[in-house]
Amino acid sequence: MSDWREQNQLSQRLFSRTREALAVAMARGCQDWPLPEPPLSDPDFPVRTPESPEKLIQIADALLEANRAAFDRSLEQIGETLIPHRLSLSADPAREGRKWLERRGDEVAERALYIRLETMLSQALDPDAPDVDRWWVTIALLNGLSANDSPISRQQGYHLMESIALARPPGTWHGSSTPGPHLLDWSEGPSTEIELIDSHPRGTYSAGWLLDRMEAADPPRPVLVEWMDLALARGTLVHSLSILSRLNRMASDGEAILASRIASLLPRAYDLDFEGANQLEITLLSRESSVRCALADALDEIIHRRGASGFDLLDKLLNDNTPEVVRIATGTLRLCHTLDPKGFPSRCTFVATHPDRDVRRRFSQTALRDYMSHDPTDTQDIVSSLWVDGDEIIRSRVRELLLHMVEEHPESLSNILQRITERGDENILLDFWRVLDVRSSEVAIAWRAHIEQGASRP
Repeated sequence: MSDWREQNQLSQRLFSRTREALAVAMARGCQDWPLPEPPLSDPDFPVRTPESPEKLIQIADALLEANRAAFDRSLEQIGETLIPHRLSLSADPAREGRKWLERRGDEVAERALYIRLETMLSQALDPDAPDVDRWWVTIALLNGLSANDSPISRQQGYHLMESIALARPPGTWHGSSTPGPHLLDWSEGPSTEIELIDSHPRGTYSAGWLLDRMEAADPPRPVLVEWMDLALARGTLVHSLSILSRLNRMASDGEAILASRIASLLPRAYDLDFEGANQLEITLLSRESSVRCALADALDEIIHRRGASGFDLLDKLLNDNTPEVVRIATGTLRLCHTLDPKGFPSRCTFVATHPDRDVRRRFSQTALRDYMSHDPTDTQDIVSSLWVDGDEIIRSRVRELLLHMVEEHPESLSNILQRITERGDENILLDFWRVLDVRSSEVAIAWRAHIEQGASRP
């Protein structure tokens, strides 16, 4: 069979799967009836709403069937995206590429629908001649496709939603970069003005309608949080679409997995709306331990943005009743060394004496070095307590830091070793002497004589 015939048959099969995917997406999208009005319209041609969901689904299928050649062009574009380069090294690259596409028929159909969706939305948002008839198909289809949690739904779906909110045709990303030396053609001189992006009132309403439908789903559609992440990164629609209010609602009554994903967005939220981010933080603190763990995991970024004021959140998480939350939050304790040196020792004491062994291990691995550089004399008696604790993982870390003090802080080391000896038996420092003897037997003999026999300090 010739390549042309195989390609034609493959195109027909994938087109049939695309029509089936279109029917499913339109049926899902038309469940939220009525649809919002188009953002743009021609005053000479009144807007006519579709008669019924069934009629709109028929129109969408007819539009896809009428432009059959566009599907073949889309299939070539999809093939360039999906077919890996390694297949070009095979004996018959064209045939292997067709097999690759057919095995991924669902993804091909979804990508083909998004390409068609972008074309129709460009026509619906054409500022010179907006096609309102295609708007109804566009908004219903986007509403249906947004139920799929896929990479193209996250990226391309958000781009189309942003186009609706701005009432601008999709294509390249809206806005422009800040000119600077990172550009090859940059010339040092008066910088060009950056185009300000303002949301369109009717477009914002339509985009908000779409987000409301995604949020009202039970459970909320997972791709919605990914759109919120992109919205926070772009910053264009945060206030007009009430992004933080939506995140707060989803974090308060959504599933724990969803709320945990929202917790990772909190640092970026502080860059755009401090009050809204603070309210979101309170909501996340009231959720399950898994959500608070995700919040503790974002502590570093939060404190980098909030500075010393972020230590209130750190203290709340360090006093959490769940050891896992405390353990994750302990990793951020090192930031107190420079941002809050007065409160650093007391927090170290609290964590070093925590009843959970894993919390103490986490502290010894992440913040003990900073504590010993902050207070070599160990006025809080943390180092000796950790050594006497007897845990091998903790003791190995303490031993490593004590060995550094042999030359850097001999007087402080003498005091620490004496306190350890007072709290333990005669063999309490045996591990320390054994490792020190490997490094320098003479130094080990001198220090051991100083601690055990009262000889002068080396």
